[in-house]
Amino acid sequence: MMNMRNLRSVILCSGLLLFAACTKSEFIPDPAGSQVPFQPEATQTVEELLAASPAKLYYSAWQKSNIKTILKAKSSKLVYTVFAPNDAAMQAAGLTAAAIGQMPVAKLDSLMMFYTTLGFVTQTELKQRSDNFVVKTLLQKPGLYLPYYENTASRQYDLYYFKNYVGVKGESLLVNGKNLGKLNYIPAVDGGLYLLEKAIEKPTKTILEALTADGRFTIFLESQRLADESYIETMINGMEPLFGYRPEPEEVLPYITGRKLYTVGWGINAPIYQGYIGPNITISTLFAPTDEAFHNAGFQTLAEVMKFNERGASTIYFDENLFTGVGGFPMDTVYNFHRDWGRMFQRLTTGGDKAIANTTVFYGNVLNAALNEYMVNVGGNAPAEFAYKMPIEFSSSNNSVQLKAKGSSYPAATVTETDINTLNGPIHVVDRLIFPKGFKLN
Repeated sequence: MMNMRNLRSVILCSGLLLFAACTKSEFIPDPAGSQVPFQPEATQTVEELLAASPAKLYYSAWQKSNIKTILKAKSSKLVYTVFAPNDAAMQAAGLTAAAIGQMPVAKLDSLMMFYTTLGFVTQTELKQRSDNFVVKTLLQKPGLYLPYYENTASRQYDLYYFKNYVGVKGESLLVNGKNLGKLNYIPAVDGGLYLLEKAIEKPTKTILEALTADGRFTIFLESQRLADESYIETMINGMEPLFGYRPEPEEVLPYITGRKLYTVGWGINAPIYQGYIGPNITISTLFAPTDEAFHNAGFQTLAEVMKFNERGASTIYFDENLFTGVGGFPMDTVYNFHRDWGRMFQRLTTGGDKAIANTTVFYGNVLNAALNEYMVNVGGNAPAEFAYKMPIEFSSSNNSVQLKAKGSSYPAATVTETDINTLNGPIHVVDRLIFPKGFKLN
């Protein structure tokens, strides 16, 4: 018979999982075998609606492409939703009649697949949600593989399909946090059609590429790069007498997996061996501090940040008993809130288990106080009491999003720009550093 202690654990675990499921920001509809919503006003197919719509340029691209063949190959009775930019939106994106006429069919196919998703995405569904509805497009990015979530065939990785995060604010349609104009949905007997007043921006850069090209984040990038170099050099010095030779930096990496190198999660990982196919990219959210954010914290130059980091240099060494690197720099804890939700402070069980990561892809339209109770990590082998709740407090001031580490006495950071979209997820620009509770600057 289950004792009361175990019963309480089961109830708590069930509650946490229910909470995570209710607030999870990512939902992908099942296009196969899902119940078709009753849409009494629908009398035409998606293609018939397109043909009669003001999206004439989009429909011309639709006809020239192979999208109908692509859709038919999925199923003869397919349900799908199209997000079609109107003519003004297509022209603003450089997709004029002349440009469409000269585009190779393969590029037109990619364009059509980017704006098409399987299943229903009704405006009723969008209006009922406080978070974003995740639309998985038909367009895949070759060579990219996500951690396993839905690909039951491999159970090792998911293919990278572009996803758009769709929401409603008032009477406007938001996609990836951007206002694409008035919500204009037309139901179809085999899906639905959204007419867009602006084109959807398809990400082409990784986070690292976007930050580097921007130019506002020099101190943030360089301080992490130099800290990683210093850390690895210390490991090499410690490993050399044990190994009998001086290891190369690449040889150090398997021994410092506990350190989150600054490129991790920001780019596309190299194969771990020749011919390897597996997860090589992750998607999350970054709060990127500008150089001005460092100035506001009292760091006027990169050199001053590195000088401050020297306070932690004595804690860093290669542990010959554990055969791993230990220790870290003071700014590691600050940056961890910006890039990984402060997970370095997440509790571990006595066996070293952590609750598994929940989705953490949040575009600007959902950055609000509702996230304060969100479970960043929940489930897995760790007991329910080891679930990890959002360590950042979100608020609003003068129509701007503000955030700070919970319990911190430092001023909140203001989000000055939202939704720089990348292959790794959204970047939100902040004007202050996120200092954890008790952090000492002096």
